[in-house]
Amino acid sequence: MSSYFTELWSLLGGNVYILILCGIFFLYHLIVVIYKSVLITSREKGSTAKEGEGISVIITSNNRAEELKENLCFFLEQDYPDFEVIVVDECSEDNTQEVLAEMQQKYPHLRTTRIFPETKFRSTKKIAINIGILAARHDILLFSEIDCRPASNEWIKNMQSYFTPDTAVVLGYANYPDQRKGMGIRRGIRFMRFLKMFLLIKAKCYVSGDGRNMGYRKKFYISKRGFSRNSQSYIGYDNEMVNVLSGLGKVKVAKKENTFIIINDDKKKTWKEDSSYYYINKRRWPVKAWLRAEIDTIIRTLLYIFLFFLLFFIFIFRRLYKKYTLRIDQKEGLRCPFSFFDVKSWIIMIFMISLGITIRSF
Repeated sequence: MSSYFTELWSLLGGNVYILILCGIFFLYHLIVVIYKSVLITSREKGSTAKEGEGISVIITSNNRAEELKENLCFFLEQDYPDFEVIVVDECSEDNTQEVLAEMQQKYPHLRTTRIFPETKFRSTKKIAINIGILAARHDILLFSEIDCRPASNEWIKNMQSYFTPDTAVVLGYANYPDQRKGMGIRRGIRFMRFLKMFLLIKAKCYVSGDGRNMGYRKKFYISKRGFSRNSQSYIGYDNEMVNVLSGLGKVKVAKKENTFIIINDDKKKTWKEDSSYYYINKRRWPVKAWLRAEIDTIIRTLLYIFLFFLLFFIFIFRRLYKKYTLRIDQKEGLRCPFSFFDVKSWIIMIFMISLGITIRSF
């Protein structure tokens, strides 16, 4: 066995350095996996937030009357003593107003405001959020989308528990329900995004948020004048606030299960829009944040490439090297070029050349 490894080591030659690099990359990847696992599973410290502080939940809606009927009640029926839900109607032309008026009769803590369809703005998302914030009665603001619902009736209570006096932003987890078929890939991708966001926050790179589940303080938003610098673009309505408000207080990531939001929309269009929005925002990240988020992916990719090369070298190229070195020694003195390959090799070669010509002809 030792002679085999000695022979293999000598055969690798300069490729020994690639093998060493593979070892270093593997150790790095292993450490990152352990770190991520500890980060996600570790217990959080006890909260020192003031209990029962008033909460304003802000949701925007554009022609989503059916989603309002289906999901809004989950926000309105939260187990919390002092909260309001503000729905900003974003230029809707369906029966959104009728649905909201009907629900207000049942839920007195539901408040609504509206941007009329005649408005000539290029994008109204940030304007709608700004209107909702100015209308809010409480300092702590929570945000979500109308195609979502809280996973628990204690969502507000648990999100509020992260808002200590020195906290500016709290970011939560939103994903598709695990009971729904065909959502495995989407759930995996969304979880990886959340994990990257978590790692970036730990590294003090405040470039990522999730508008489906997040919150911040109204006083900080007002002090920074909110979206006044860029209110006409839909892009960055969540990420911008994380970056801007991070200078005024702590940015926390909520891990408690009762802080989760369920995305109650499995349409492909919604998934495509969600993915497009994420990657458009990602292109705006500074190089430092991009490297922080993707360095493990880069290392892992290089590890797989180098391992594939080494396996090819050891199990295929080495055997071919031995075989044809021996054949060259045996054929020494023979001048016929066709005698170098045996019959089997010639058949394989002719088949591959014929296959290549046939494929190119189509």
